[in-house]
Amino acid sequence: MAFADAREIKEILGDLAFPASKERIVEHAHDRRPEGEAEHALLSLPLGTYDSVAEVVRSVPLDPDPGRTPSERDHQRRHHEKPGLGEHLRHTERSPFEEELDRGDEV
Repeated sequence: MAFADAREIKEILGDLAFPASKERIVEHAHDRRPEGEAEHALLSLPLGTYDSVAEVVRSVPLDPDPGRTPSERDHQRRHHEKPGLGEHLRHTERSPFEEELDRGDEV
């Protein structure tokens, strides 16, 4: 299942006239950002007509913590110690690569 960022959904659908069908919403997202995460998440919308962007955002699967890096997500999936705790709430250690990148141009 694809997850999307709520801000991205709102940005993509900001100029769409509502009410709109699922097909029209997905078509509009494809025109704005083809093959993006938002489009893939919008494909999972239930069939129907939506009255506003807020209604779409409530119906689409959202990433609970869009600030995580891919390596943090992978690490949390592999090393969770607390069953039942949401993935975005689990503690993760930074990879050596991320630490090195954060140091910038230090030599």
